[in-house]
Amino acid sequence: MMSSFKVIRDLRAYPRMFWILVLATFVYCAGSGLAFPLEGIYLRTHLHASWFTIAVLFGLLGVLASPFQIIGGAVTDRVGRKITMLVASLSGITWFVGFAFANQAWQVGVLVVVESALGWPLFLTSSNAMIADVLPQSKRAEAYSIIRTAMNVGVVLGPAIGGLALGMGVSFRDMFLSAAGGCALFLMLIVVWVEETRPLSALQRGVERPIGYGVVLRDRRFLAYCAVALLPLIAFGQFGAIYSTYITTDMGVSYSTWPFLLALNAVIVASLQFAAVHLARNRDPMMLMALASSLIAVGVGGVAFAHSLTMLVVLVVIMSLGEIFFSPIASSIVSDMAPEAIRGRYMGAWTVMWNGGASVGPLLGGMLIGWVGGRQSFAVVLVLGLIGAGLFVLLAQGRPLTTVVEESAPVVRDAERPT
Repeated sequence: MMSSFKVIRDLRAYPRMFWILVLATFVYCAGSGLAFPLEGIYLRTHLHASWFTIAVLFGLLGVLASPFQIIGGAVTDRVGRKITMLVASLSGITWFVGFAFANQAWQVGVLVVVESALGWPLFLTSSNAMIADVLPQSKRAEAYSIIRTAMNVGVVLGPAIGGLALGMGVSFRDMFLSAAGGCALFLMLIVVWVEETRPLSALQRGVERPIGYGVVLRDRRFLAYCAVALLPLIAFGQFGAIYSTYITTDMGVSYSTWPFLLALNAVIVASLQFAAVHLARNRDPMMLMALASSLIAVGVGGVAFAHSLTMLVVLVVIMSLGEIFFSPIASSIVSDMAPEAIRGRYMGAWTVMWNGGASVGPLLGGMLIGWVGGRQSFAVVLVLGLIGAGLFVLLAQGRPLTTVVEESAPVVRDAERPT
């Protein structure tokens, strides 16, 4: 009982801006959740796109747009977190309105490039940086878990409402337009309530040699961490357009069932994530990443051996347990590595890796399904995720999570600030 009171007291101590961001994140994800589970299905069933086309649209084009995500990290530092969030919300509106009226695959391709460059990835970069701005290092992992909980509560409600609406005969177009409305509400929340949190050090005024992505690119431990994380992220990236399209068109799962599988994933993560991360706060983060990678690999790659809806449900549960740790711990590790002045750049680089998995996953999965079949494709995903888990164990044996900054460009870290 006392422990519960302590947790509540700690949560009440979080700054107001953090809780506004939590609310805005929930609105964004709930609104988007009305339609994003339907995108791959819509392409396959209404635009009659091939598996190769879906792979290119959700995979290759997302990879080609990744340089804009790197620029987004620098913009987050120079222009601010709030402006980049506003750009992301406008991109989300464009994405769903465009999907509602797209009747050819190339039109979806244009939307993918815009959204991959200016939409959700830019929101992740700016929101992750904002959390690190307003909270001390000791509270960030739990804060990221709260944000992920808000995301997943939104992903519970959005797809659940969307599935019910589809069952009642609502059209795909109306679902996409409703999702655009959710993004518009998110935009209004950002405009009215969110304040800029960028630290003054990010402006680097009076610094003889301002630092930038050069520090990021010379941080070998950070680069190794990103490279390893890409493997389970490729597995996790299947759980979207490829996964939904495969289970509905090849395994015979109904369209209305997929949103509820997605909602199951979100319910598990939303209900357990904060408590799990809170209890594991003193554990080695790299070992937690290894555990999470193993669970994600089995949960997604295990589709190779699934023959029933019951097995799919079990696998979704396993994957969800991995996601509970992966997302918040990963972001916390990056924030710990990043110097304050270029925190946005580190988050931008991490967003590239995160969305690289989200892009390479569908690209690899779609092509493998077309070449060797669905079960073989998911077996490859299983192996990649398990390799990533093993490499995280090796990273856990390395030096502490720090970033070396050149003496010519001194930066005050959070831990060095006077209290």
